[in-house]
Amino acid sequence: MARYTLGIYWDNVSVHACLIKTGIAAEFSLEKIFSMPREYGERYNPLHPAEEDIAALLKELPADALGSVIVGMPEREIMHRSLMRPFGDRKKIAQTIAPEVETLLPVLDGKIIVDYVLLGRDEAGLHHIETLSSRHASVQALISGLNEKAGIDPEIVDSPSAALLAGARNIFSLADDTTYLFLHMGWDDTSLAVLKGAEVKYVGAFPYGFGKIAPRLFGSPAVPPQELDEKLKQGIEAGELLDTCVREVLIALSRVDSPGQSYALVPTGYACSITDLAQRFKTSADILPGVPKREEGKDGVAMDEVLARFLPVSLALRGIDRTDGINFRQGDLAYTRKIEWFKGHAGSWGKVAAAFVVLFVLGVGVDLFTSARINGELTRRIQTEFSAVMPAGTPMVDPVRQMEQHLSRITSKNGGPGGKDTPLEIIRDVSAGIPRSIDVLVDNILIDENSIMISGTTKSYENVERIKASLSSLPYVAEVKIVSANVDKLDQRVRLKLVCTRKSSAT
Repeated sequence: MARYTLGIYWDNVSVHACLIKTGIAAEFSLEKIFSMPREYGERYNPLHPAEEDIAALLKELPADALGSVIVGMPEREIMHRSLMRPFGDRKKIAQTIAPEVETLLPVLDGKIIVDYVLLGRDEAGLHHIETLSSRHASVQALISGLNEKAGIDPEIVDSPSAALLAGARNIFSLADDTTYLFLHMGWDDTSLAVLKGAEVKYVGAFPYGFGKIAPRLFGSPAVPPQELDEKLKQGIEAGELLDTCVREVLIALSRVDSPGQSYALVPTGYACSITDLAQRFKTSADILPGVPKREEGKDGVAMDEVLARFLPVSLALRGIDRTDGINFRQGDLAYTRKIEWFKGHAGSWGKVAAAFVVLFVLGVGVDLFTSARINGELTRRIQTEFSAVMPAGTPMVDPVRQMEQHLSRITSKNGGPGGKDTPLEIIRDVSAGIPRSIDVLVDNILIDENSIMISGTTKSYENVERIKASLSSLPYVAEVKIVSANVDKLDQRVRLKLVCTRKSSAT
């Protein structure tokens, strides 16, 4: 059975939507891309709430085509922060990032919702994580407005920059040896997504969109919607008004890779209508246009229209592609349509539910009987093991915990299994190994089987090298790497992070 997914995106001057249809084999087709101009004032300020204009646009859809709905949270409502982790387990990352992100954000007046995208690993093996946060109140207001005024309940509330990844991977055939810069210029903001082949390297945004360019190009008051649409179709030359955009993109790219990295520019959104955009990027950074080939069978809509409406297309594709996806519908705001469906069919399923309750009660009885027999056997075996392991005369209170504590006492005498150094000894050696003449403040030491991670501050880069040399002389350290060393603008001290690779027990 075919399934429909609708991606909706809006700005000050228009509302856009993309409808895709997915078959049984997960193959999709672009069914329709449609737009509607919004009424706006002399300064391009909308005269009606976006939800009302979206409701008018959706009247063009057949009732049976309104399936899953995906919308994008405005970029100005999203805060980006970069983190690093020594592990890449997604569940573990999700559990640990929120408290840290809260300390990095400005003072907020309420809860925040945090999601993330993995950006690969560095030479030291640390995982780069781009976190995206939004205020709970903003997400709730967006969902409520769409539900009440447009009659839709979005399944996913995504980030525009992260949604571009779904469009890039599903519409185009991305070459593994090419790094693509997808640049989507909106009205208020510009979203960026950088991919090397299909692997994400960067997602981000900056507050400079076509809304900063249009008034200076066309004058004041605002040109009417029909005239604006005609100008965009004909193409415009922005000239020096693009300098800010180019500068912000280059700042973002400086965080992605080493200098000299070449990029293939893929302009989307309003950027498609700027005729001198490619020349500006070529002159400033030698970045050339490089729109990749389309995937086979994805030719239903003209390429120009796909690129101009690339964000609603990408949002629609997020409904079927959850890789590196962002969704701010979390916790108490999680999508509830399935729950509502079950409520509507409660009467029909009443007898089935009653039968399941009877089976459940019978199952619980059998489980209790079986568990009692198993617990008795386990207790007997634990008592036997306890008597064999623990010192004679030890009373058995909590046998498992007692044996764990006994094992810990034995292993701590020799530095743990395999004769490795204890954390306390390592901390002592690190403290003694760094010369007292070096002004250094260590604020964190993370120790595991394979490495020792040290972070702190010092007065100069020379001190960082001296600390590295001192740590390299420790007998159980095989190699020391400087992960980062940057000057803190607040106190002008160098913030450093070092990773010491420990020698294996075999050596």
